[in-house]
Amino acid sequence: MKSHASANPLGIPAITLGTLMVIAVPAALTRLAGWADLYGAVLVYLAFFEYIAVAAGLVRWGVGQLRS
Repeated sequence: MKSHASANPLGIPAITLGTLMVIAVPAALTRLAGWADLYGAVLVYLAFFEYIAVAAGLVRWGVGQLRS
């Protein structure tokens, strides 16, 4: 098993950024309806789900880097 010192140096920042992105979601939830009215529901909700997917992908990739 590798130690954290020899792990990919981008693993921990990726996990941190992905986690912060997920933590920021509740702040945006209150504004989604307003943005959907202004810019269109399909665009706003697709962008929101893409944001969640990127955040989850960052966490997944970072964990994978630390495990390899």
